[in-house]
Amino acid sequence: MKKIREIIAEYTEKLAPYSKSARLDVEILISYVMNIDDKIKLMLNYDTIMKEKEFKTFEDLFNKRIKNMPIAYIINKKEFMGLDFYVNENVLIPRPDTEVIVEELISKMNELSYKKDVKILDMCVGSGAIILSSAVLSNHSDEFDLFGVDISKSALEVSKKNASILNVNNVTFIESDIFKSKELDSLKGKIDIIVSNPPYIENRVIENLEPDVKDYEPFIALSGGDDGMLFYNNIIENSIEYLKDGGMLIFESGHDQAEKIAQKMLSCGFSNIYTKKDIQGFDRMIAATINK
Repeated sequence: MKKIREIIAEYTEKLAPYSKSARLDVEILISYVMNIDDKIKLMLNYDTIMKEKEFKTFEDLFNKRIKNMPIAYIINKKEFMGLDFYVNENVLIPRPDTEVIVEELISKMNELSYKKDVKILDMCVGSGAIILSSAVLSNHSDEFDLFGVDISKSALEVSKKNASILNVNNVTFIESDIFKSKELDSLKGKIDIIVSNPPYIENRVIENLEPDVKDYEPFIALSGGDDGMLFYNNIIENSIEYLKDGGMLIFESGHDQAEKIAQKMLSCGFSNIYTKKDIQGFDRMIAATINK
């Protein structure tokens, strides 16, 4: 059998034509198989000989990666906002772009900490990355009523699992096609904040995405209709009925969609519209309030 350093060198070379982060991918898979929890420990074990059973497991996982399966799905884990989330192919993989939405939500949650009966709803909750990381990292979230809504029962199973992992006990998960479920009727006019990272990729664009996205991430969580605005329009129009007077709607925006979202918000009576940029300089977060 080979030393870890030899395996890293050999398999990085094999993976390089398929991944821009080949060495990192190989190191993550080795660490996962050998239960090594940080980079320093891996380096200290470079001269360790991998056991035959471990190497077989590593090769099985490596063969998935060489077929473009994302690392996060292979090891069922993705770090987001400093927290480890369970993920599988029923949910989108959390991305750094979304951190600006979480940071904004945390800020607004902290501003609401003096109020009673605060309700916050994450529409298209997916893995739960937004609502759960906000709950963990904000100062007073355990005093709020949190809700996660998704059309996918399989996605809700993932978000429930993450709520358990992160010990967030004050979130109710509801299976619903946007606001259609009768379970949401009791929330009409009572929600302080609706946050959403909805499907927003134009259908014609999906086929041109990287293979690890288009071939593995759920189409239902990517497709925003012909113009990418299907879910934005639906949520904006229907959220008015559910938000309190002065309630807030916070979206993740596609990199070139903020202006269209803002125009839709304006046409539906929202005001105080503002945006914030992601690490790449795109208007990634857009928010507004409704005064009834």
